[in-house]
Amino acid sequence: MPSEKLPDPTNKSVIILAGDFAGLEGFCLGPAGEEGVFAVTPNSSNQILRLRFEEEFGILINRGQEKGRN
Repeated sequence: MPSEKLPDPTNKSVIILAGDFAGLEGFCLGPAGEEGVFAVTPNSSNQILRLRFEEEFGILINRGQEKGRN
């Protein structure tokens, strides 16, 4: 069974799921060396975190302000 390729979170708004910034939005800057690890900067900070995609952060999808779409 072929493995599914994960979407690339680079240059996307993300939600941080783990660590001191859990629950906050951020921005994915791109790969950070190790497979599956990306540089993420929380919107509320100038720090750059190394987080594992899908385990420690996910892509944030904003469907707009239309009622019933969020």
